[in-house]
Amino acid sequence: MATPPKNLHDNLFHATLSHQRRARSVLRAHLEPWIADLLEDSPPKPLDGSFVDEHLRASQSDRLLKVTLKKGPKPAFVYALLEHKSYSDPGTALQIHKYKGRIRERYADGKADRLRALPPILPLVFYHGKEKWSAPRSLAEMVATDEDRLRALESSFGYYLRNLGALPPERLAADREARAGLLALRYSHHGEKGMEEKLEALPDLLGALRERTEFARQVVVYLVCEWNVRASTLSEVAERVQPGKGGALVSDAAQELIDKGKTEGKAEGRVEGKAEGRVEGKAEALADSLRQLLEHRFGRLPLAALGRIAQASASELAAWFKAALDASSLSEVFGEPALE
Repeated sequence: MATPPKNLHDNLFHATLSHQRRARSVLRAHLEPWIADLLEDSPPKPLDGSFVDEHLRASQSDRLLKVTLKKGPKPAFVYALLEHKSYSDPGTALQIHKYKGRIRERYADGKADRLRALPPILPLVFYHGKEKWSAPRSLAEMVATDEDRLRALESSFGYYLRNLGALPPERLAADREARAGLLALRYSHHGEKGMEEKLEALPDLLGALRERTEFARQVVVYLVCEWNVRASTLSEVAERVQPGKGGALVSDAAQELIDKGKTEGKAEGRVEGKAEGRVEGKAEALADSLRQLLEHRFGRLPLAALGRIAQASASELAAWFKAALDASSLSEVFGEPALE
């Protein structure tokens, strides 16, 4: 990676759907059951190219997957679109309509036999914003008329919506790696207030990753940069769920971010901790020392305590370290009984 990724949502979405096993698991989990029953069991084939409008590429990511039907004309396509704005876009149905047109134009390539037998396209829109999705689901819903016969001339189907934040984690995908990718996206807009919920999801997420794979690297980079979780915290949790492997799982990606730096003024800021109120390097070392001291005195730390340490300023870490020298419980250190 010569330069840090410009769009981590896009990178992770592509990585999740670029492997045929993961892609098949995602489609099986999110296509309507009657549609899934029409498909052969052969894995979907990810195809190159993006169909998103240039000005929307900062807020949308897409992946085109070729699937095979059991009966009739064999090819069909699943068009997966990740809408990663934090709110629903009222223009989504119109955008999907345009993107489907571009896909069919590329498929037909001006050939008469293909133009007369265009394959079905099944649009799946994945959304991971915090607001409830309220955008129209079809062109028919977007047309302003009181005449139903005029509205009926427009497409009544636009896309299937999958709101990742509204789905239980276990329903995201059966394949653990695929679920890890969507789980990372699911919590990305939860912000600092959702850190405890993120930390609770980390064991399942990190436990699904295989050591030193490109996909694992993509996920870890995303967690450091978008979840704003310290690399040391990720290593701690990863080592718990994969003893002897967790450190290596995280270290490569984290070290790469440190070495390469980050664009847009974020160099080392999220790997070493938030720049505001922290001194680079010192806060990281102090956090590690505090964690080791607390584990030595009170045993394995709850995820809530790790979350507090991960988000603390240098002054908070120093105060907790001093308190930990004489405290008889974690409650005395943090002042919160819930952290016991």
